[in-house]
Amino acid sequence: MKTRLDMEEQMFKPEILEKVKEAGFVVFDDGDYNLNLIAVRNLENHPNQFDDKLYVCYKVHGLWREHIFQITTDPGKRYLENPKYRDGGGVAIAAHPQQARSAYKIDLHRGKYKALVQRGPGNVQYWRDKNFDNRADYGGEIYDNKIGLNIHRSSAKGSSLVGPHSAGCIVFSDAEEFGVFMRVCQLQVSKRNFKTFTLTILAE
Repeated sequence: MKTRLDMEEQMFKPEILEKVKEAGFVVFDDGDYNLNLIAVRNLENHPNQFDDKLYVCYKVHGLWREHIFQITTDPGKRYLENPKYRDGGGVAIAAHPQQARSAYKIDLHRGKYKALVQRGPGNVQYWRDKNFDNRADYGGEIYDNKIGLNIHRSSAKGSSLVGPHSAGCIVFSDAEEFGVFMRVCQLQVSKRNFKTFTLTILAE
């Protein structure tokens, strides 16, 4: 006999997946460990704060699971204001909304530790912040060449401020949360042999 809890578990589906569909993007719901990675940007745009969310949604034995992690989708203040980026037109900012299909693979971030690195066949669209103030600018010309907009952690012990940890990457505040995230990503590879990962970026 199924309990009410059993029935609620079978009925559960992460609400964020409806937002993905509403934006016109694909939800991966075919089989187990087919990961949906969804970054949601906070448009209040607080410089140097980890004020965005990364949702990881997937099925196990046909039932949905969801993790929600604290991240930033924006560069830290150091890079927003850094004049060394003038020749390149400003620091990169991952664009929203987008679905970067098969853009990532598990590899070493800067040769140091495993992360999701821009090694897949797909590209990540991004803007350039051209005014060098301390806030991320959303909009303008879209670029899509590979420049290493990876998904990684801040420091090995975690960090409460973005600071030097992001020059346009998707960055985790908490190192332990990042460890959980990477273990789930490894499961997609080991259980499904799906070696590339898609990132969807939405605005709150």
